[in-house]
Amino acid sequence: RRTSTSSLRHFNGLTNELLGRFMKRYKTHKPTGVVFIGMAGVGKSTVGKALAQILDFDFVDGDEYIMGKEGRTIREIIDQEGETAFLEIEKKKMMELELDRKVISPGGSIIYHSDLMAYLGAHAVLIYLDDSFENIEARLAKVLPRGIVGMKNKTLKQIYKERRPLYLRYANITVRCSDKSPEQIVQEILRQFYDEETI
Repeated sequence: RRTSTSSLRHFNGLTNELLGRFMKRYKTHKPTGVVFIGMAGVGKSTVGKALAQILDFDFVDGDEYIMGKEGRTIREIIDQEGETAFLEIEKKKMMELELDRKVISPGGSIIYHSDLMAYLGAHAVLIYLDDSFENIEARLAKVLPRGIVGMKNKTLKQIYKERRPLYLRYANITVRCSDKSPEQIVQEILRQFYDEETI
C-alpha cells in the first residue's frame, strides 16, 4: 500500500504541508474515521478511494460490504425483503464496521437512521458531497444503480429533495462537487478540515 507521501504525487496542487496539517489535527480529535454521505451518483466511492489513498487509510464501499455479507445485490435485497428490511440490514452492517483509520462510502439511505448517524458522528468525520439534482440525474442515467431506497414510490427528484436537508444537518464538512475533479474535492476536504474548528 502506498504511503501518504507517494500518493500525494498523483494530486496536482495538493501540498505536503496541507496534508501534514490535516493529519496533525486529525490526531487531536476524537473521530477516528471518515464517512462520506450523499446521493447515489455523486461520487462517494471515487472520492473516498482518492482520500483513503492520500491518508493511507483503508477504504470500504458500504454497499459492497453489505452485498458481500448478504450474498445478494442491494436491488435483490430490496426486491425480496422490502425497503424497510433493507434499511435494518444496512444499519446493522454499518454498525459492524470498524471505523478507525477507515474511509467509508455507504449508500445514500443511511441518512434515514438517526441512531446510526449519531454513532457515526461520534466516531468519524461526516463529509457530505453535494451536487445539483441535474448532475446526479445525468450520471445515474449512464449507469445502472445498485438500488435506491424510495424509488418504488417516489421520483428521484423527490428523494433528492427529501434527503438533502438531512445530509446538510449531519455533515461536519460539505463540499459542492459541481465542476470539480476528485482531486479538487479531496483538496477542499483537507482545507475545510484544517480550517474547521468545530469538528
